[in-house]
Amino acid sequence: MSIVPLHIPINEIDKYFYNRKEDIKKIEYYLNSLELGISQSLLIRGVRGVGKTFLLQKIKQDSKENFIVSYVDVSRIVGKDDTQLKAQTVLLELLDEMNNSIYERLNDNNKITFLLKNLIDKLKLKDYSFSKGTHITEIPIPATDDNYKKISKFVMEYPQKVVESIDGIDGFIIILDEFQMLKKLRNPEDFFRMLRSYSQFQSNVSYVMTGSISQTSDMIEMLNGATGAFGGRMIQINIDPFTKEETESYFEERFPEIEFTQEGFNRFYEYTKGIPMYINSFYNALSSHETYDEDSIDYIFLNNMDQILVMWIRIWGTLNNYEKNIICTMLNQVHITWSELEKNLDMAPATLNKYIKTLQDKGIINYYDGKYSLEDLMLETWLNHEKERTGVYPY
Repeated sequence: MSIVPLHIPINEIDKYFYNRKEDIKKIEYYLNSLELGISQSLLIRGVRGVGKTFLLQKIKQDSKENFIVSYVDVSRIVGKDDTQLKAQTVLLELLDEMNNSIYERLNDNNKITFLLKNLIDKLKLKDYSFSKGTHITEIPIPATDDNYKKISKFVMEYPQKVVESIDGIDGFIIILDEFQMLKKLRNPEDFFRMLRSYSQFQSNVSYVMTGSISQTSDMIEMLNGATGAFGGRMIQINIDPFTKEETESYFEERFPEIEFTQEGFNRFYEYTKGIPMYINSFYNALSSHETYDEDSIDYIFLNNMDQILVMWIRIWGTLNNYEKNIICTMLNQVHITWSELEKNLDMAPATLNKYIKTLQDKGIINYYDGKYSLEDLMLETWLNHEKERTGVYPY
């Protein structure tokens, strides 16, 4: 049996992609309206590890010839520099990705280069230069607000102008993955409102936002709440984990060498909850030489937990002690109130409020009906196991 990579290479999407036909059909239904001159903005949600990024990469790969699709991972922009994230940095990265996407989709580079040069001249943005025939580079960042406004105007109008300038192109789709990282901007709400102010007048440009973020995060409200930038106009689509039947079919098609008793499979599904990241990492700990019952699945899980839950171990390492203290206080409780958290934590109310919000933005805790809860109980399982094994939580 082979090992399944937990992060699928872009050039091997078809090899590892499974199911999601209904999700693809739904998303493409809205995006295809660009052919009719109707733009739709989408907000794609789902628990961490459910496969949102993989799904959108598949949609980008299989997009129609008359669409240009740009994919921007905001977390990569943040990772390049640990200083204050700037709006112009995001815009210039988006511009670079848009141009890369144009050249990936279109073949007649000389003609397209000529069209883009003319387009830039018409939009009167100075100091651009073409190099390598593939993208616009070396864009100076202006120091004044007026010039920043010029850059934002150019980048926001650019995709619609490209569609209008190039024959055979009916739509431009822009995917912003891990969009919650835009909270690191000085004024993220202003950025969303700027984006909305242009997109509402564009008939051939659709924005797709996605990220592992709690439904109750203030980033959702800031983006698409009643008083948010898009005012509830974004179409929200939730990507669900596999059902038990889908998980069973996944094994029959992809991993037929693995055998379960019915009780063993039920326990496997109980642990993984149908989340593809957990399913694949758990599979990598199995063997084709035995039939797994309930007890053997328990044994494999407990003895390979660090491998199976590697996603959470990595995330846990990025949290600060304030965030870790909040999570540990919430362990083994179905729900907990603000007053209970405040009582059990030696933390000022403003500090507690700040880090509860960051945990919601990271999709780790949820808020509903006045109470907080952990979004994914796998984190709780791992932390309790570490406490039992070592006597302390892993700080």
